[in-house]
Amino acid sequence: MTVRQLAVAMIATLTAVVSTATAQGGDVEVQLEQFGVGSAFRPGDVVAIRLSLTSSLDEATLCWVQWEVPNAEGDVAEYGRSVTLNPGTPASIWLYAPIPPQASAQTIWTIRVFEERDGRRRRELGGKRIAASAPGQVGIDDGMIAVIGRARMRLDDYANPRGPWNRANPPGAHEGVRIVSGIEPRELPDRWEGLKAFEAVVWSDALPQELRVDAAGALREYIRRGGHLVITLPQTGNPWGLGAVGQTYLDDLLLPNAPRKDEAVRLSELVAVLSKSQRVLRDIELSIRVFKEIGGEFDAIDNHYEPLIALPDGRVIAVQRTFGFGRITILGIDLASQQLASMGLPQADAFWNRVLGRRADTPRANELLVMENADPRLLARGSGNRVTIGDGRLFEMSVSKTGEAGGGLLGAFVLFAAYLIIAGPGGFFLLKQQGYVKHSWVAFAATAGLFTAIAWGGVRIFRQHGTELRHVTFLDHVARPLSDSSFDEPQFQRATCWSSLYSPGYGDVRISIDSEPQQRDLLLSWAAPEKVAERFPNVDRYRVDVGKAPADYDIPVRATATQLYAQWLGALDPDWGGMLRVDPADPIRVEPDPATGDIRLAGSITHDLPGPLTDVRVIWVGNERADWLSYARNGDAELPWTDPPRDRGRDMLNAGHMWALSARDPWYSGTPLSLTSFVPSNQTTLVSNIYKRYIRDYEKDTFIGSGLGGSPSGMNPPRQKLFIEMLSIFHQLTPPKYHRGGNKDPKTAVLSRKLGRELDLSAWFTRPCLIIIGYLEDSACPIPLRVDGKAPNSDGLTVVRWIYPLPLVEDELRGAASQR
Repeated sequence: MTVRQLAVAMIATLTAVVSTATAQGGDVEVQLEQFGVGSAFRPGDVVAIRLSLTSSLDEATLCWVQWEVPNAEGDVAEYGRSVTLNPGTPASIWLYAPIPPQASAQTIWTIRVFEERDGRRRRELGGKRIAASAPGQVGIDDGMIAVIGRARMRLDDYANPRGPWNRANPPGAHEGVRIVSGIEPRELPDRWEGLKAFEAVVWSDALPQELRVDAAGALREYIRRGGHLVITLPQTGNPWGLGAVGQTYLDDLLLPNAPRKDEAVRLSELVAVLSKSQRVLRDIELSIRVFKEIGGEFDAIDNHYEPLIALPDGRVIAVQRTFGFGRITILGIDLASQQLASMGLPQADAFWNRVLGRRADTPRANELLVMENADPRLLARGSGNRVTIGDGRLFEMSVSKTGEAGGGLLGAFVLFAAYLIIAGPGGFFLLKQQGYVKHSWVAFAATAGLFTAIAWGGVRIFRQHGTELRHVTFLDHVARPLSDSSFDEPQFQRATCWSSLYSPGYGDVRISIDSEPQQRDLLLSWAAPEKVAERFPNVDRYRVDVGKAPADYDIPVRATATQLYAQWLGALDPDWGGMLRVDPADPIRVEPDPATGDIRLAGSITHDLPGPLTDVRVIWVGNERADWLSYARNGDAELPWTDPPRDRGRDMLNAGHMWALSARDPWYSGTPLSLTSFVPSNQTTLVSNIYKRYIRDYEKDTFIGSGLGGSPSGMNPPRQKLFIEMLSIFHQLTPPKYHRGGNKDPKTAVLSRKLGRELDLSAWFTRPCLIIIGYLEDSACPIPLRVDGKAPNSDGLTVVRWIYPLPLVEDELRGAASQR
């Protein structure tokens, strides 16, 4: 344990002792059932805990149960909710809170239970000090994937392998992943933020009928806000009721038509999409579900789904749809099959990368061992340059008031220095020159009075009188093609915000988000992972009702800044501005260039944002797919490892291009942007531009000396924007090099993120689309945040990210799978 973690643990323990030492009675017994969904948690993120409460009272009692968590300012937030307890009957309840980045499995937390009457806490009925289990703690810079059911479906390939690779990160990836499996449907949380930490929720062999209605609502909202639900269909039965009505609480998000069941399908027919090897250990027979035949007559795809993976013969065995800002994938191969697991299938980089939107190789320990034994020059020895692109300093540059405070301190220093000179030797010298030394005490008193008046007047003139919000906000919009009117859901924007709220007074203020009806937005405390919180000596408390509105509560203020994190889903206020929009007379399309015949983009886009967009990046993800990943070959012999990416040709999921508008040429509101001006070429490819813009400089031996070191301590606006873009495409960034290929290790970079995981748009790189990223400088916050019912003055950086899905060319799916 680090000194920082020990300090946090001691503070939490002392707080627990103080708050529970005088707890009255033991009328309610408290037991911890889960600390984190699946008993796994990541510090610095929202964590869900499930408690069991048993009352020994004589009658049903309305109670308030709370989890006490220190915030970034050192105050204690009481995250709680109301629950009615019946005598002798255990009741399970979920609580949700953002825990500090320095928290660990050794941190002690306090749970308290009160009787509640007329909306107020009364006598204390019980409490407990709890702690998480050590195996449940996930590294702050590791990802998380949840598995509903027991079968892990070889997702463990994304974890750091054992064997000859002894590094902090997996060989071909920037970060490791904890697979949290064995979760039962009844163990899922009842609010969406309980699932927020997971990159994806993969449903394996559990029964969907065990999913409660509240948990189904939480899962639905998790998807809508950017999550990913993956469902693998079993070989027998139809537990999800595809083709029927009323079988699960998620019916409306699934396929309305039943897929076709193909029996006795040989594994050799499936290996092209499951494995890097063309060989089959046992050519077993399996039953699969087919959703469509590309080029054939059968087609069960509907409800906004599209083909995702097809076999070489055109049978579609995976489909995907978007829902809000997230997606749902249905797999027609039973990956929970013990037969496949016994043969090590599927391999994650061969199959799961396409499903999850990842780019990294996932060699297993045995593959690395074979490489090591075959030739010690094959496997790299070093770990490369480590660079943190996502931590608090990325946002503090824009939200901190340190610069203003520094200016005030400098002014105070200058004033004090002038006072010392005039009231001291300078004043005495002038009096002596004029022969008035005998009046020195009068002059001293007058000087003191004058400077006191100046100081008080300066404070009154220059002190901040109003509430002010500094922010970095990511404003996302998924556009609908003009020809698609089949969606019946409102087209909301999503905003994710890190901010600092300054209130000039003392006491409590009400903070809230003016949410859309039925939307559960978040407004929480956040802390920079690399900092230990500076705490006030007078610790205050405030309540957050997670059962009702986690974005509407009172907080204590002391004429200082409070750090807030918000996630909002809703429609922009027209008074703030609008988003990007397509010109109906010139819609977005992909067409041949009349001059060259090459495929290009066409169409016009304008925007109604409240200012010009700067440093605009235009990303086009095309239809052309990379060949399915294969092992290297030596003549006719297959080698049990892959070629280095540089020798594979294109190694991204889909080919694409990236362009940039000139930094000296902002894109002004109302000005059309013609997509025909972006000409594809060898210099604009995604593979090349991602490496050159985001990775190359960090691979250099001199990267630390140039100020591009392992942390953005020298943060400036260009580097901030660079890191923002890297977080936006994190899983599509050039992976670390682990192939040696000689006597010298390759130069490589390993990137990490401690926050900002929800910003990754990598899943969009699995299908054709247009992505535009730009920056709105010195802009008001687009989130309808309120302080005591009023919108505060706000200023900061708004990162606008606009996504436009493009038509899918289905023949490209079959073509990629056949190139084996």
